[in-house]
Amino acid sequence: MPIFLSSGAFASHSPVEIAAECETLGVGLEFTSSFPFRAHLESEVRQLRAPSLLIHNYFPTPEIPFVLNLAATDPQIRTESHALCRRAIELTAAIGAPFYSVHSGFAMNLTAEQLGQPAQQAALGADRCIDHETANHAFRDSVAELSSFAKSRGVGLLLENNVITRKQIAAGRADSLLMTAPSECRQFLDDLADPNVGLLLDVAHAKVSAGALGFDPAGFFQIGKHLRALHLSDNDGEADTNQPVTRDSWFVPHLRDCRELPMVVEVYRLTTETRQQQRDVVRSFFS
Repeated sequence: MPIFLSSGAFASHSPVEIAAECETLGVGLEFTSSFPFRAHLESEVRQLRAPSLLIHNYFPTPEIPFVLNLAATDPQIRTESHALCRRAIELTAAIGAPFYSVHSGFAMNLTAEQLGQPAQQAALGADRCIDHETANHAFRDSVAELSSFAKSRGVGLLLENNVITRKQIAAGRADSLLMTAPSECRQFLDDLADPNVGLLLDVAHAKVSAGALGFDPAGFFQIGKHLRALHLSDNDGEADTNQPVTRDSWFVPHLRDCRELPMVVEVYRLTTETRQQQRDVVRSFFS
């Protein structure tokens, strides 16, 4: 099974150093938003000769922060989101990675300061909120456009399921996130009917969303051909805290049928020893 570590597992901001350690560990590396902006970051990644690299979501990190949202109706957010994704897809093609993965959209036009702030989100004015169906259409249009761009460069496009918490629901935002439940993910991908687009299943997101919305997270493993890769971490079911994977994690019994899929350990701020331990734990699921 192809195992990767998220760049968030490292304190270093040197692509060369991180890629070298991953090569020593015998795992791949997924670059994500753990890196601060640096003018030459993209060129550093392009020059790597390490095998098994992936690009995820908000990377390369932009100089001026913004909210990446492919369901945005705000013209500036939409334009910036598409531009970042195209740049990431170009980088994905340059390093020979099979796909670029991005978070599913949400039905709010947020500023960077409002991310992770349910109270502020609950107080948003009507001009910053998006009707769920309108957001879904905007998201579908964005995905179709970016998939066409990605296909022209030999790159797949994966969408990550969103996470919704009980606190967000209590704040009146139950309908503000797209693709939180397996039925919605399956429906969106079935309707899109684009073989170049699939699901990146974040099992930690699934656990939290299942508790908040009352569905069985195992349903994510039953969507067949749409499932293309996994993000692995754990939490207490209340919030997505990117805790280490254990042999008792809820998703372990479902992994054997996914052994050929890329699996990214998305656990943050690990030591050299714990990075090795997480690699070994995931390997043990298939021994």
